[in-house]
Amino acid sequence: MNRKVNHHFKWTFPIPCKSIMLFLGIIHLIICLTISTAAETHTTSDADRFLKQLHGADHRGMGGSFAGVTDGANALGNNPAGIISTDGDRFVIHMTRLPRSIAILSKQNFDKDYEDFSRFEQQASGIETLNWVFPIGKFGTIGTALSIAHEGSFRRVNHEGKALNNFPENNLAFGFGYGISFFRNTSVGFDAKWLRSKMTDTIGKEHIGRGYAYNFGLIQQFGKTIQTGVVIRNLSNGLSFVDPIIPNKINREVIAGFAYQRDFSKTMIRLGLDVHPPFTDGIQTNFGIEIWYNKRIGGRIGYLRDTEKRYASVYLLEDTDFEMEERIWKAEGLCLGMGVQFGNITFNAAYTPQFTPTVDVDERIHIVQGTSVYTFSIGQEF
Repeated sequence: MNRKVNHHFKWTFPIPCKSIMLFLGIIHLIICLTISTAAETHTTSDADRFLKQLHGADHRGMGGSFAGVTDGANALGNNPAGIISTDGDRFVIHMTRLPRSIAILSKQNFDKDYEDFSRFEQQASGIETLNWVFPIGKFGTIGTALSIAHEGSFRRVNHEGKALNNFPENNLAFGFGYGISFFRNTSVGFDAKWLRSKMTDTIGKEHIGRGYAYNFGLIQQFGKTIQTGVVIRNLSNGLSFVDPIIPNKINREVIAGFAYQRDFSKTMIRLGLDVHPPFTDGIQTNFGIEIWYNKRIGGRIGYLRDTEKRYASVYLLEDTDFEMEERIWKAEGLCLGMGVQFGNITFNAAYTPQFTPTVDVDERIHIVQGTSVYTFSIGQEF
């Protein structure tokens, strides 16, 4: 949908000093938190990845960039400062489908030849998110969100014949958010989520953990074409898994974003760029371009480069057994998206690369199945 970057501000020049001081103060806080984040361990729970997947198809098509361009209901779970928008989506549903993926890892044997050693397998999964925001006039905007993720085949009964009616692994998040404008060109916001995560270990035993996560964001407008955003995401003490072998950590992340938009007679062009310091596991960046024609049809292209450390199950081919292994996973490549608007309803779709395990210098990897992620979003304005 053609959503203008300057949709919820009225511009006066020069920018008030108080606005600049607030912006610089929050940037200083972001830098301090970034430095402390660098010292953290990075093996995270499955809920950590779940929270980072709550983008709509519009942002995924732009390479996942959102910190400076997000608005309306899309801002919940991302940069909550954007929910203050009165022209963005008030109601939105996101549906993400991650296919079953298989990666074969080869290592050198005693003869220096490569042979298949282990197999990583990620079951097919899906994420559904429902966001709704409510403007309350000069007091800002409030919002609520419900997100569900599920992995594996749906099970009705267990091996004992008892009713289950659930997925072997799932995540649930319920939360609310609030955003408000200051000095006409600055908005701030926060959102909070209650989390429930169910995981299975290598022998099929289920583990349930609960916890909370919080996001704080800022969006600052400079002129009529430039907008910047910063957000601290997933502040949390982790999940309450009883078994210490189950990863329970949720890593906070700091994201800074930039957006530039130009409007012509019937065409809107917008660029978005996000960076994720402090780059402890490699450079993480998102970049994308969005073009809308006549406020009816739009296209997106972007580039994604993201890394994360996972504690995942791996199948040892020689031993025919499973074990848990810590390894860096990476998603890198081209992202594509499109959007169509009918009245006050907007439909978006996107294609993005899948996360795959990385290899050491004496290893090789072959992706047998599952390289693409598909996302669909539908938004409604009132």
